[in-house]
Amino acid sequence: MNILKPGDPAPEAKVYRCSGCGSLSALLQEEIAAVCHKCILNKKKQVWHETNHAILIQSKNVAEEMKKLSTFSDNIADLITTFCGSMWFVYLHIVWFVVWILLNTLRANPFDPFPFGLLTMIVSLEAIMLATFIMISQNRQSMVADVRAELDFQVNVKSERMIAELKAMVSELHNELSRKKK
Repeated sequence: MNILKPGDPAPEAKVYRCSGCGSLSALLQEEIAAVCHKCILNKKKQVWHETNHAILIQSKNVAEEMKKLSTFSDNIADLITTFCGSMWFVYLHIVWFVVWILLNTLRANPFDPFPFGLLTMIVSLEAIMLATFIMISQNRQSMVADVRAELDFQVNVKSERMIAELKAMVSELHNELSRKKK
């Protein structure tokens, strides 16, 4: 069991109890143990005793964690989807269609005469491919949202439990103080 004097760094993230007044303090690893204010007022010598309550910090950035799991194919699909959702994609297509139509209407021997069957086929194939890339990206985003929702649920459950425990401790302290006043 670790005993900390004020000014000592905590060897691990735990809850520590003051030897002088019994108050609790949560310290993260390497956090410096402070002097207890109650002990200063009562001029008591103080050390912090380790309790069995470990502090677990489980917050993570879901987007960063999911990015670590993404494959090369996922990254390519995301890049294509990002580009296709930009105005540059629209501008590129406007230029492409205008040049295509002008080349095939103003020339004597067009390579794709009106009604532009080749252009229609190319645009249809492009639409099929883009729809696939968009669905791949949406599936990944949905997976990230599901993981985030599950983590939110777990945090909410833990918070409710901790709030219930704190409420019970405050109620117990209130009852104890009420008995001491009588």
